[in-house]
Amino acid sequence: MLIAPVLLAPGLAAAAAGLPPPSELLLRSLERFERDAAALDQVVPAGEVDPAGLPGSAGGDGLSPAEQGLLEQLAAPAPATIPAAAVAVTIEQEVRLSLPVALALALRNSPALAQEVASVQERRQWLRSVRGRFWPELWLELGGGGRQMASYNKVWQDNAALYPAGSPFLVDPNGWNRIRENQLLGTAALALRWDLVNFERGAALSENRQELEAAEHRYANRLRQLQLEVSLSFYSLQLAQQLRRIRQAVVDNDSAVLAEVIALEGSGLVPRLDRLRAEAALQQSRYRLAQTEAQRRSRQRQLSNLLNVPFTVTLTTPEAVRLQPPWPLDLERTVVAGFRDNPELLALQAARQALLRQADRRAAELLPQLRLYARAGYGEGIADKPEIELRGCCAATNIPQLYQQNGAWEAGLELRWRLFDAGVSSGAAGASRAAADRTTQALAEGRNAIRQRLEAAFFDHRAALEQILAARASYGSAREAFRDVRARYQLGLANYTDVSDTIRLLTQAMEGVAESITLANGSYAQLLRELLPVPDQPGAPVSLPLVLPAAAAGESTGS
Repeated sequence: MLIAPVLLAPGLAAAAAGLPPPSELLLRSLERFERDAAALDQVVPAGEVDPAGLPGSAGGDGLSPAEQGLLEQLAAPAPATIPAAAVAVTIEQEVRLSLPVALALALRNSPALAQEVASVQERRQWLRSVRGRFWPELWLELGGGGRQMASYNKVWQDNAALYPAGSPFLVDPNGWNRIRENQLLGTAALALRWDLVNFERGAALSENRQELEAAEHRYANRLRQLQLEVSLSFYSLQLAQQLRRIRQAVVDNDSAVLAEVIALEGSGLVPRLDRLRAEAALQQSRYRLAQTEAQRRSRQRQLSNLLNVPFTVTLTTPEAVRLQPPWPLDLERTVVAGFRDNPELLALQAARQALLRQADRRAAELLPQLRLYARAGYGEGIADKPEIELRGCCAATNIPQLYQQNGAWEAGLELRWRLFDAGVSSGAAGASRAAADRTTQALAEGRNAIRQRLEAAFFDHRAALEQILAARASYGSAREAFRDVRARYQLGLANYTDVSDTIRLLTQAMEGVAESITLANGSYAQLLRELLPVPDQPGAPVSLPLVLPAAAAGESTGS
């Protein structure tokens, strides 16, 4: 025999169950919470995201005119600008931007990337400088000046025994003279020097080539690191915004629960213990909300400072979260692909080669050098003796005024060979070789660190995908439980404690979904950081895709 269910009014059902009647305030709070949960479903994906809907690459070429204008609006402050007044760093504008725009902005504004570009330019100029040593040097020498000289001479012993009588070179016994002379001199010369044989010069050229190559690889590595830093900062800010929204809803609900408990306590329907528990739950919710708000503001500033935007601007992200597709490679192919053409490793290899060439250059300082030199010049001079006073001394050797001209040239080969320097050159060469050995060990350390980062990110990514499945299942069950407890409370078949416990379970599931998606996206960005194809020449077009390019994935799979 079937018995038809009897539907009671909310007040009668509550009285039949021995529960207080449902609170209109709490019911309205539950309606708001339901709307917040529905809104969260729109911004946090509940299913797999279509890869065609994922954001594209960042480099500035694929951006809309509005996004291009946003890049101009957020141009970096001048590098040497240091704000000196509080108004200069007061936030006046909040700008929302997508991840591709953030990456494109980082390419324009990043001081760290600009340092690597300047480092490449520096090494290029040093290489140009060394190349110039293979050509002759030519310089012009010009000189001019004047001097004045006063002299006094006295004959202590005459020279009559040296010269015949009447000779103009004879001096009188105890004769003397006093002479003041002014001279004006001017010279001009053209000189040339050309190292025909110089072993140190060739080694220096090889050294600077390797240093330039290392700088270029460091620039490429910085591009990869920039993609990772911006992506992690962006995802972290998105997570903080989601958690803030969830925890604000919890605070609103706990406030409604406390208001109901206070009203019930005043009517003598619940003990004081229930009010204290409700107050503690509300304060704990407020604590978690304040913590999340601080994280949101901090991560806003972290992203803003990383992108080097104007001092009065802070950045925010869209609410919609996009889950990247699963990583397409297995662990072994990921590790091998991470080692292949990795700019971090290539930079260390080039630095090692540069140190070895540096050792060759220092050792070559002991080898002979053959140099061609040539010089031609012309000079003029005027000698004026305005004061000549003779007393039996040196009359034939003085001319009151004398004008001189001279011209000369010279050319030849010069061989320089350092035969002994007490170990200076050999010690410097040994130090460079020891530094090369140290760099070899740094290369091994970097290789192992890359593998560790890839393996950790791979395992984190796989775990995050499993966590997403579990979090979504938990969230689905919690949503159904929330709807059920809301209906039961409205009918008077459940109390506020059931409602509060169910909402806490639902919010934990919400947070689990948001956190697991952030972990999946962050670990994907870490994997991408080691495999992202990037140029090593500043000025070349840069594309920073948010997913592993199909060409790179296909090449790694084929290998």
